[in-house]
Amino acid sequence: MPYCPVCLYPSVIRIWLKYWDKYSLNVHRNYFELCLTNWCPCFLLMQGFTSLETLKLESLPDTSMRSIWKSLVLSNLTTLEVNECKRITHVFTYSMIASLVHLKVLKIRLCEELEQIIAKDDDERDQLLSVSHLQSLCFPSLCKIEVRECRKLKNLFPIAMASGLPKLKILRVTKASRLLGVFGQDDINALPVDVEEMVLPNLRELSLEQLPSIISFILGYYDFLFPRLKKLKVSECPKLTTNFDTTPNGSMSARYKVLLI
Repeated sequence: MPYCPVCLYPSVIRIWLKYWDKYSLNVHRNYFELCLTNWCPCFLLMQGFTSLETLKLESLPDTSMRSIWKSLVLSNLTTLEVNECKRITHVFTYSMIASLVHLKVLKIRLCEELEQIIAKDDDERDQLLSVSHLQSLCFPSLCKIEVRECRKLKNLFPIAMASGLPKLKILRVTKASRLLGVFGQDDINALPVDVEEMVLPNLRELSLEQLPSIISFILGYYDFLFPRLKKLKVSECPKLTTNFDTTPNGSMSARYKVLLI
């Protein structure tokens, strides 16, 4: 396989990395498209990409690839798209979140083995995470989340991170057959039991479609407020127990007829 040229372009701000039947490299101004015939450890070489803003990963096939990166810090990343990476089980680890303060767009599609968007680091797998630890993790700039056709995913984020998305405007989840809730329980002992109502202050659009297993928007004894919600679409979610209704002050709320234990 040709030498991977990733490290030769430290000023690149956009990368599209994908698998194809023929190796190719197309270099444009501050952007390149790299097609790989076999997986190589490109993420080890990407440590020098201090200016990288957009990263698109598509059809990466290696069966040993369970996470997208390890020890990779992309502090200027604003857009991440993960398409048809069928072997990954998670996108981020908790230790990575602190460096992604500029991430604005997250799109995940057709990742068949994806079980979690955020997973514990290897040294945390046998530990219970505290509420304060989870609440310290957030995506302060994230504006748009789209998740489509990830059949093993049961929730998007832990409940304790629900307050860590202050700028989220668009949330779309489609065809995730095992999804139980948008926010779910990561550690049962790490739930914010002193909070009964949570807010996504800037959410404008919420779309939940073709989710046959979803029970509630958030799993637990919590209500949600969406004070700026303008567009709501809920379709083919037969088990959903959430009541979406308007409060007296005009905010949209998500409340529940049945509470999951």
